[in-house]
Amino acid sequence: MEGKKETAFWSIIFAVFFGNFLAVMNTSTVNVAVPAFMNQFHADLPAAQWTVTGFMLAAGAVAPAAGWFGARFGFKRVYLAALIGFFVCSLISVFAWSIESLIVLRILQGIFSGMIMPSTMTLVYKTIERKKQAYGISLWSLSAVLAPALGPVLAGFFIDAAGWPALFYVNLPIAAAAIWAAAVFIPGTDAGAKMPFDLPGLLLSFIGSILLLTAFAEGESWGFTSAKTLGVAGIALVLLFLFVRRELRIQFPLLNFEVLTHRRYAYSLLLSAVLSIGLYAGAFLVPVFLQSSLGFGALETGLIMMPGALVMALFTPVTGRLYDKTGPAPLILSGLVIMIIGSYMMGNLDIETTIAYVIIWTSVRYLGIALCNMPITNAGMSAIPVEIAGYASALNNWARQSIASLSIALFSALLAFRSSIYAGEGTEAHASSAIAAGDVFVYSLVPLVVALPLSFLLKEKRALAEKRG
Repeated sequence: MEGKKETAFWSIIFAVFFGNFLAVMNTSTVNVAVPAFMNQFHADLPAAQWTVTGFMLAAGAVAPAAGWFGARFGFKRVYLAALIGFFVCSLISVFAWSIESLIVLRILQGIFSGMIMPSTMTLVYKTIERKKQAYGISLWSLSAVLAPALGPVLAGFFIDAAGWPALFYVNLPIAAAAIWAAAVFIPGTDAGAKMPFDLPGLLLSFIGSILLLTAFAEGESWGFTSAKTLGVAGIALVLLFLFVRRELRIQFPLLNFEVLTHRRYAYSLLLSAVLSIGLYAGAFLVPVFLQSSLGFGALETGLIMMPGALVMALFTPVTGRLYDKTGPAPLILSGLVIMIIGSYMMGNLDIETTIAYVIIWTSVRYLGIALCNMPITNAGMSAIPVEIAGYASALNNWARQSIASLSIALFSALLAFRSSIYAGEGTEAHASSAIAAGDVFVYSLVPLVVALPLSFLLKEKRALAEKRG
């Protein structure tokens, strides 16, 4: 019996791993191909960049609906449908005939990606026995760790070897394997409950999310204090306020905010947002530093960043094992402290910084992330009743996508601001950018330090969670 349970566990992990890997990988691979799109379709940079921005906006905007679709149709069906849609879009993208067609296909991919990520997380909690959920979610997290590490390297290799269509060809076998595994190994967790679709809520959340994420993404070029940015952000916040008010009042909400009444989940959501800020500080600043200041190419940058990501990949499953012995608080606290140390050391970046220094301290930062990521997620999700787990994972994904866009926009603006100060003092352009990147790493310490006390708020609740298990 134990052998069958173990086989079922690994089969389910296999099924959700590759789908989530596919969704996350496609947020990073296309960045490398933007110059190739410009050459192929004779497009300017802002147009080509929408192949990346459109994907991220769509993935973030659709996230609130994932919980409703899972509750209505069953998360296995939603996951399979999203995988099939992703496969079809990838196949058509190979034959894209214009930059506009590719942008549309990437937006559709983003919609399917936004459904895949919360669906896979929910399936872990719905199909795996409680005592193995912490280890299961650590393995699920591993897919999200490996994807951005391998994505740029694979993208650089495939583009050099076979051109930009290879980026979409490589999706096909991964998607096919995930579709087969999901159909065969994931049990039919639920048949879905009949409930009306909240179309007004979807429109409010979708348009509000799109506008808010657009304001974040375009804030640097428009100007963060410009009337355009403030106007778009203001309209977005009004729409999202109306969405939340509506969801709290109707019987069948698109996104069930009842999950926030569970304090452990609310604390974990806040910590998750802080962790996302720390994660995207490195994901944004290190490539900019390596390419703009030191002159490395995309493939070289990916290879330099890979050791840190592999450290994170190595320690993520270890964290899953430690979680059962220590609980979330010690791991989260240790991870935050390690991230603070690594970020502080990255604050010393300048034009003379060696590659070894970058590899060592990015690896330290990623070790901290590995210790934090799974405990933060599981501490919150384990407090949620399984019947509303889909809404919790949808809200978690929505928050992370929004924080990602906000963080990148904020760090980009701070980087430009600090660079201009150093340039005004007579510092050479490459050196200005390098020193400014170090400054922004130091700024990223602030939310990490503020978050330290939050880790203790999860400690006292663990025993109660274990009793419920």
